[in-house]
Amino acid sequence: MSISSTLVDRAQIQFHEAADALRPFVGCFWVITAEPGATLRVVPDGSTAIFLELREGLPPEWILRGPLVRPHERHFTCAGTLIGIRLRPGVAFLLSGIPAHTIVGRRVGLSDTASFHELVADDLAPCTAERCIDVLQRFLLRRLEHAILHRTVAAALHEVERQHGSVRVPDLAAHCRVSSRHLHRLMRIWIGYGPKYYASIIRFQATLHDMEGTPGRTAAELATENGFFDQAHLTVDVSRFGGATPGRLAAAGVADFSKTRCDDLP
Repeated sequence: MSISSTLVDRAQIQFHEAADALRPFVGCFWVITAEPGATLRVVPDGSTAIFLELREGLPPEWILRGPLVRPHERHFTCAGTLIGIRLRPGVAFLLSGIPAHTIVGRRVGLSDTASFHELVADDLAPCTAERCIDVLQRFLLRRLEHAILHRTVAAALHEVERQHGSVRVPDLAAHCRVSSRHLHRLMRIWIGYGPKYYASIIRFQATLHDMEGTPGRTAAELATENGFFDQAHLTVDVSRFGGATPGRLAAAGVADFSKTRCDDLP
Protein backbone atom coordinates (compact mmCIF):
# COMPACT_ATOMS: atom_id res chain seq x y z
CA MET A 1 0.00 0.00 0.00
CA SER A 2 1.14 3.52 -0.70
CA ILE A 3 1.59 5.51 2.47
CA SER A 4 1.85 8.99 1.03
CA SER A 5 0.12 10.29 4.12
CA THR A 6 1.89 13.18 5.82
CA LEU A 7 3.42 16.45 4.72
CA VAL A 8 5.67 18.32 7.13
CA ASP A 9 6.72 21.96 7.08
CA ARG A 10 9.36 23.35 9.46
CA ALA A 11 9.78 19.95 11.06
CA GLN A 12 12.23 17.07 10.78
CA ILE A 13 11.20 13.43 10.51
CA GLN A 14 13.31 10.35 11.19
CA PHE A 15 12.39 6.71 10.65
CA HIS A 16 13.28 3.63 12.69
CA GLU A 17 12.54 0.19 11.33
CA ALA A 18 10.22 -2.05 13.31
CA ALA A 19 11.12 -5.60 14.27
CA ASP A 20 10.57 -8.16 11.52
CA ALA A 21 7.73 -9.78 13.45
CA LEU A 22 5.80 -6.50 13.41
CA ARG A 23 6.08 -5.70 9.70
CA PRO A 24 2.78 -7.34 8.70
CA PHE A 25 1.05 -5.02 11.17
CA VAL A 26 2.89 -1.71 11.12
CA GLY A 27 5.00 0.71 9.09
CA CYS A 28 8.10 2.33 10.55
CA PHE A 29 8.45 4.06 13.87
CA TRP A 30 8.77 7.79 13.31
CA VAL A 31 10.08 10.74 15.29
CA ILE A 32 8.90 14.20 14.22
CA THR A 33 10.70 17.16 15.73
CA ALA A 34 8.71 20.33 15.16
CA GLU A 35 9.82 23.91 15.66
CA PRO A 36 7.42 26.73 16.57
CA GLY A 37 5.20 27.50 13.59
CA ALA A 38 5.55 24.00 12.11
CA THR A 39 2.65 22.37 10.26
CA LEU A 40 1.85 18.67 10.04
CA ARG A 41 -0.71 17.69 7.41
CA VAL A 42 -2.07 14.15 7.29
CA VAL A 43 -4.32 12.81 4.55
CA PRO A 44 -6.39 9.60 4.66
CA ASP A 45 -4.71 6.31 3.78
CA GLY A 46 -6.80 3.85 5.80
CA SER A 47 -4.25 3.57 8.59
CA THR A 48 -4.29 4.54 12.25
CA ALA A 49 -1.43 5.48 14.56
CA ILE A 50 -0.23 5.26 18.14
CA PHE A 51 1.94 8.16 19.23
CA LEU A 52 3.29 10.11 22.16
CA GLU A 53 3.81 13.87 22.25
CA LEU A 54 6.67 15.37 24.23
CA ARG A 55 6.37 19.05 25.11
CA GLU A 56 8.14 20.93 27.87
CA GLY A 57 5.98 21.33 30.94
CA LEU A 58 3.35 18.78 29.90
CA PRO A 59 3.14 15.12 30.95
CA PRO A 60 3.47 12.66 28.03
CA GLU A 61 0.35 10.72 27.06
CA TRP A 62 -0.07 7.86 24.61
CA ILE A 63 -2.69 8.62 21.92
CA LEU A 64 -4.51 6.40 19.41
CA ARG A 65 -5.44 8.30 16.23
CA GLY A 66 -8.39 6.83 14.43
CA PRO A 67 -8.75 6.47 10.64
CA LEU A 68 -9.19 9.72 8.74
CA VAL A 69 -11.92 10.70 6.30
CA ARG A 70 -10.49 14.11 5.42
CA PRO A 71 -7.14 15.94 5.69
CA HIS A 72 -6.04 16.91 9.18
CA GLU A 73 -3.63 19.76 9.87
CA ARG A 74 -1.75 20.29 13.10
CA HIS A 75 -0.10 23.66 13.77
CA PHE A 76 2.60 23.89 16.42
CA THR A 77 2.66 27.12 18.44
CA CYS A 78 5.67 25.85 20.39
CA ALA A 79 8.35 23.25 19.83
CA GLY A 80 7.44 19.61 20.32
CA THR A 81 8.34 16.03 19.46
CA LEU A 82 5.98 13.31 18.27
CA ILE A 83 7.03 9.67 18.54
CA GLY A 84 4.85 6.95 17.13
CA ILE A 85 4.08 4.27 14.60
CA ARG A 86 1.60 3.80 11.77
CA LEU A 87 -0.75 0.84 12.22
CA ARG A 88 -1.96 -0.88 9.08
CA PRO A 89 -5.73 -1.11 8.53
CA GLY A 90 -7.41 -3.35 11.08
CA VAL A 91 -4.55 -3.40 13.58
CA ALA A 92 -6.04 -0.76 15.88
CA PHE A 93 -9.09 -3.02 16.36
CA LEU A 94 -6.82 -6.01 17.01
CA LEU A 95 -5.06 -4.06 19.76
CA SER A 96 -7.95 -2.22 21.33
CA GLY A 97 -11.15 -4.11 20.62
CA ILE A 98 -12.72 -0.71 19.93
CA PRO A 99 -14.85 -0.77 16.76
CA ALA A 100 -12.91 1.36 14.29
CA HIS A 101 -15.95 3.29 13.06
CA THR A 102 -16.36 4.78 16.56
CA ILE A 103 -12.93 6.45 16.43
CA VAL A 104 -12.94 7.76 12.86
CA GLY A 105 -11.37 11.22 12.85
CA ARG A 106 -10.77 11.07 16.61
CA ARG A 107 -7.78 11.02 18.94
CA VAL A 108 -8.27 8.71 21.92
CA GLY A 109 -6.16 9.10 25.07
CA LEU A 110 -4.99 5.67 26.21
CA SER A 111 -4.47 6.40 29.92
CA ASP A 112 -7.89 4.98 30.83
CA THR A 113 -8.16 2.37 28.08
CA ALA A 114 -7.89 -1.08 29.63
CA SER A 115 -6.39 -2.79 26.58
CA PHE A 116 -3.42 -0.41 26.65
CA HIS A 117 -2.74 -0.62 30.40
CA GLU A 118 0.60 -2.38 29.87
CA LEU A 119 1.79 0.37 27.53
CA VAL A 120 0.66 3.23 29.75
CA ALA A 121 2.09 1.64 32.90
CA ASP A 122 5.57 1.12 31.45
CA ASP A 123 8.22 3.52 32.76
CA LEU A 124 9.36 5.99 30.09
CA ALA A 125 12.28 7.37 32.10
CA PRO A 126 14.52 8.64 30.69
CA CYS A 127 11.89 10.11 28.33
CA THR A 128 13.88 10.00 25.11
CA ALA A 129 12.75 9.04 21.61
CA GLU A 130 14.76 5.83 21.82
CA ARG A 131 13.17 4.84 25.13
CA CYS A 132 9.64 5.58 23.86
CA ILE A 133 10.18 3.50 20.72
CA ASP A 134 11.54 0.62 22.80
CA VAL A 135 8.53 0.69 25.15
CA LEU A 136 6.05 0.83 22.27
CA GLN A 137 7.80 -1.90 20.27
CA ARG A 138 7.89 -4.31 23.21
CA PHE A 139 4.18 -3.69 23.84
CA LEU A 140 3.31 -4.36 20.19
CA LEU A 141 5.43 -7.51 20.05
CA ARG A 142 3.64 -8.93 23.08
CA ARG A 143 0.15 -8.03 21.90
CA LEU A 144 0.53 -9.01 18.24
CA GLU A 145 2.56 -12.20 18.65
CA HIS A 146 -0.31 -14.52 17.69
CA ALA A 147 -2.71 -11.96 16.23
CA ILE A 148 -4.33 -12.24 12.81
CA LEU A 149 -6.83 -10.11 10.95
CA HIS A 150 -10.30 -11.46 10.28
CA ARG A 151 -9.91 -13.65 7.20
CA THR A 152 -12.65 -11.88 5.22
CA VAL A 153 -11.31 -8.43 6.10
CA ALA A 154 -7.77 -9.44 5.13
CA ALA A 155 -9.00 -10.79 1.79
CA ALA A 156 -10.94 -7.58 1.10
CA LEU A 157 -7.98 -5.35 1.95
CA HIS A 158 -5.67 -7.34 -0.29
CA GLU A 159 -8.07 -7.24 -3.23
CA VAL A 160 -8.78 -3.50 -2.91
CA GLU A 161 -5.07 -2.74 -2.77
CA ARG A 162 -4.32 -5.14 -5.65
CA GLN A 163 -6.78 -3.24 -7.82
CA HIS A 164 -5.64 0.17 -6.54
CA GLY A 165 -9.14 0.93 -5.31
CA SER A 166 -10.86 0.38 -8.66
CA VAL A 167 -13.22 -2.35 -7.52
CA ARG A 168 -17.02 -2.62 -7.21
CA VAL A 169 -18.44 -3.65 -3.85
CA PRO A 170 -20.57 -6.53 -5.25
CA ASP A 171 -17.50 -7.94 -7.01
CA LEU A 172 -15.41 -7.53 -3.84
CA ALA A 173 -18.05 -9.26 -1.72
CA ALA A 174 -18.22 -12.12 -4.22
CA HIS A 175 -14.43 -12.41 -4.11
CA CYS A 176 -14.63 -12.69 -0.31
CA ARG A 177 -17.60 -15.09 -0.50
CA VAL A 178 -19.86 -12.98 1.71
CA SER A 179 -22.80 -10.65 1.10
CA SER A 180 -22.18 -6.96 0.47
CA ARG A 181 -24.02 -6.13 3.71
CA HIS A 182 -21.89 -8.50 5.78
CA LEU A 183 -18.70 -7.16 4.22
CA HIS A 184 -19.77 -3.58 4.94
CA ARG A 185 -20.41 -4.40 8.60
CA LEU A 186 -17.06 -6.18 9.02
CA MET A 187 -15.11 -3.40 7.31
CA ARG A 188 -16.70 -0.71 9.50
CA ILE A 189 -15.77 -2.60 12.65
CA TRP A 190 -12.23 -3.46 11.61
CA ILE A 191 -11.21 -0.59 9.30
CA GLY A 192 -13.55 2.27 10.20
CA TYR A 193 -15.51 2.59 6.98
CA GLY A 194 -17.23 0.43 4.41
CA PRO A 195 -15.51 -1.13 1.40
CA LYS A 196 -16.65 1.57 -1.05
CA TYR A 197 -15.17 4.38 1.03
CA TYR A 198 -11.98 2.44 1.72
CA ALA A 199 -11.59 1.75 -2.00
CA SER A 200 -11.95 5.49 -2.70
CA ILE A 201 -9.11 6.22 -0.27
CA ILE A 202 -6.84 3.61 -1.84
CA ARG A 203 -7.63 4.98 -5.32
CA PHE A 204 -6.74 8.47 -4.06
CA GLN A 205 -3.45 7.13 -2.71
CA ALA A 206 -2.73 5.41 -6.05
CA THR A 207 -3.40 8.73 -7.79
CA LEU A 208 -0.95 10.53 -5.50
CA HIS A 209 1.65 7.89 -6.33
CA ASP A 210 1.08 8.39 -10.06
CA MET A 211 1.25 12.19 -9.72
CA GLU A 212 4.62 11.85 -8.02
CA GLY A 213 6.02 9.12 -10.25
CA THR A 214 5.14 10.69 -13.59
CA PRO A 215 4.55 14.42 -13.11
CA GLY A 216 3.01 16.45 -15.88
CA ARG A 217 0.12 14.17 -16.74
CA THR A 218 -3.21 15.88 -17.22
CA ALA A 219 -6.14 15.42 -14.85
CA ALA A 220 -8.00 13.64 -17.64
CA GLU A 221 -5.15 11.14 -18.01
CA LEU A 222 -4.97 10.57 -14.27
CA ALA A 223 -8.74 10.04 -14.13
CA THR A 224 -8.67 7.44 -16.89
CA GLU A 225 -5.66 5.55 -15.55
CA ASN A 226 -6.94 5.42 -11.96
CA GLY A 227 -10.49 4.27 -12.62
CA PHE A 228 -12.42 7.51 -12.07
CA PHE A 229 -15.60 8.12 -14.05
CA ASP A 230 -14.20 11.37 -15.44
CA GLN A 231 -12.03 14.37 -14.57
CA ALA A 232 -14.73 15.87 -12.34
CA HIS A 233 -14.87 12.69 -10.28
CA LEU A 234 -11.08 12.79 -9.86
CA THR A 235 -11.19 16.42 -8.75
CA VAL A 236 -13.92 15.75 -6.19
CA ASP A 237 -12.09 12.82 -4.58
CA VAL A 238 -8.64 14.41 -4.60
CA SER A 239 -10.04 17.62 -3.12
CA ARG A 240 -11.93 15.69 -0.46
CA PHE A 241 -9.01 13.55 0.65
CA GLY A 242 -6.06 15.79 -0.24
CA GLY A 243 -7.50 19.18 0.60
CA ALA A 244 -6.68 20.68 -2.81
CA THR A 245 -7.45 20.15 -6.48
CA PRO A 246 -5.10 17.86 -8.44
CA GLY A 247 -3.51 20.89 -10.11
CA ARG A 248 -2.82 22.70 -6.86
CA LEU A 249 -1.60 19.55 -5.17
CA ALA A 250 0.83 18.86 -8.01
CA ALA A 251 2.04 22.47 -8.02
CA ALA A 252 2.65 22.33 -4.26
CA GLY A 253 4.82 19.26 -4.73
CA VAL A 254 3.27 15.84 -4.21
CA ALA A 255 6.82 14.52 -3.76
CA ASP A 256 6.87 16.26 -0.38
CA PHE A 257 4.65 13.47 0.90
CA SER A 258 7.49 11.02 0.26
CA LYS A 259 9.30 12.52 3.23
CA THR A 260 7.05 10.36 5.36
CA ARG A 261 7.12 7.20 3.26
CA CYS A 262 9.02 4.48 5.06
CA ASP A 263 7.72 1.22 3.58
CA ASP A 264 10.45 1.24 0.93
CA LEU A 265 13.25 0.99 3.49
CA PRO A 266 15.30 -2.21 3.12
